[in-house]
Amino acid sequence: MRILPLLISVLLLNVSLAAAAQESAPTSVEERRIRSAIEEQYNQIQKQGDQLKVEQMQLKTLQLEVDKKLVQMQGLRQELSQLLNRKQAEEGKRVTELSKIYEKMSSIKAADLIKSLKPQLAIELLGAMNKKNAGKILDNLDRKTATKLSTGFTQIPVKQTQGY
Repeated sequence: MRILPLLISVLLLNVSLAAAAQESAPTSVEERRIRSAIEEQYNQIQKQGDQLKVEQMQLKTLQLEVDKKLVQMQGLRQELSQLLNRKQAEEGKRVTELSKIYEKMSSIKAADLIKSLKPQLAIELLGAMNKKNAGKILDNLDRKTATKLSTGFTQIPVKQTQGY
């Protein structure tokens, strides 16, 4: 007795599956074309999605490479900055030593040599000297050169730094 309702259920299920199969089967040429176009578009969308995933992975890889290069560049920049600081410190020591040499010369000879130097170096030399000796040297320079060096001595140099 219990088998009969179960058998009826199975028959009804088969009938409904057959009806659904008939509904999904294309009945006209137009319907087949539409289904084919929809399947083709679906496949294209899947291909585009796959291609997009590949491109995203490539972009992530490139981003990682760029980040590594940035870290390397920052390290090199820091190293270069340290080298420049050491160079400037060494140049400062040498200017101080050279100023002592100029102080030992006669003021006339030192003035003659200083006027042929680049103005910035001449200013640094005079600044590192004993003020009395620097005054004697300036006194032996022509008015134009002495004025130029005196003006340069009072100005504070601005160091140029390159931006990021």
